[in-house]
Amino acid sequence: MTVARTLKDAYNAVNPVTPLPPHDPRYVNLTPVRGTDVVDSLFTGITWSDSPMTQLITGHRGCGKSTELLRLRARLEQAGYVVLYFEADDDLDLNDLEYTDLLLTIARRLVSDLHQQGLQLRPTLLEAVETWFSETLYTQEERRDVERELGAEARLGLGLPDGLPLVAYLMARVTNQIKTGRTVKREIRRKLDPQVSQLIGNLNLLLKDADVKIRQQKKQGLVLLVDNLDRIIYRDLGDRRTTHTALYVEHGEQLCDLDCYTVYTVPISLMYSDCASVVRGIFPRHHVLPMIKWHNPDNTLANQGLAYLRSMLSARLDVDELCTPEAVDYLCQASGGHPRDLMILARQACEYAPRDIWPRPITLPVAQRAEADLVADYSRMIPEEHYPLLARVYLTKEVRSDEAHELMLYNLTVLEYINGMPPWHDIHPVVLKLPKFQAALAAERNKLGLVKP
Repeated sequence: MTVARTLKDAYNAVNPVTPLPPHDPRYVNLTPVRGTDVVDSLFTGITWSDSPMTQLITGHRGCGKSTELLRLRARLEQAGYVVLYFEADDDLDLNDLEYTDLLLTIARRLVSDLHQQGLQLRPTLLEAVETWFSETLYTQEERRDVERELGAEARLGLGLPDGLPLVAYLMARVTNQIKTGRTVKREIRRKLDPQVSQLIGNLNLLLKDADVKIRQQKKQGLVLLVDNLDRIIYRDLGDRRTTHTALYVEHGEQLCDLDCYTVYTVPISLMYSDCASVVRGIFPRHHVLPMIKWHNPDNTLANQGLAYLRSMLSARLDVDELCTPEAVDYLCQASGGHPRDLMILARQACEYAPRDIWPRPITLPVAQRAEADLVADYSRMIPEEHYPLLARVYLTKEVRSDEAHELMLYNLTVLEYINGMPPWHDIHPVVLKLPKFQAALAAERNKLGLVKP
């Protein structure tokens, strides 16, 4: 893939949504400016451990976790592992997710994905699981109706190829109902929740059978990578519970009960909640993918980090042909070291660049106009009561373990940087442009007796 040399090609080259596949020439190794190599840490945990283990990977949304997990999958496959990777939001409703939904989806993926990779699980075991599954959810009459519904045409409608075991279609039908139907979702959960031990037990029987088949093929074992769970909507459930703690704290032990190497993504805000120590106790191996350090805690520029941000743009588009140096520097600093926001800013700059100027149509005013869109986006998500807290974070470079700071981390108004211990935090630079923030900052300086430098 060559770098883009037209505005249209550049617009597509900086797509902020699609993660980069392994060995993509646009990939830039950011380990020197992140301060950690997450892929190496995850890989070591999997390949060195003699028994199955569960690991977490966290970081702000859009920081590059999916790209790194795809690299991890390729590295594990090269080392002889069978890897099941899926994006949770493909199968699950992240606005309303419970742990039984996730376990069902894992079971579905295990049966169908391994079958499509040519690995056949024991038919008698599949039949036994299908029977338990049906008897748990349906009466005999309902089961007969379901079996009639799962004809060839209906099976294709579930998005699965023909030829899979019946249990794969049955679980696909149920997970689709959970994702799309509110009433049926509650009924399925009501029936499965008391049976969760048996659900996990059956899932582990499938995993053990898969492990036997995998090792018969001289492979190392099975690894499950569940991406995009960090996108679970943050919602207060009352009694100091949130949608995040409901999954990872209340039911974290069940997520760790699977007999295979497992990696889940988790919202970074959870690691700063008042339940963070509990999460770390349940999941001892957790890894953070921080932002790229574009500035230092004393607010001076970090030239190495900015150089890597420029490299990310240079790997995708011909910056010398399309951008002025001032525009590139401005976009990199405005991104806050957030890879996805850098791509969003660059794409907006491509759209706003004049078509009748060549070369270097992306100028500083164009970059500033692109930033204005991002400023507007962030201004809409900030509650009034957050502005004094954001001002305090800006001055101290620290966050507190409470609900407000947890939400600011989740909404990306506060970002985490490592590149040397301990981690430190700062507001997203676009927040600096908001008049409400500037007013709150002046008030906070006055309260602390600080003189503006």
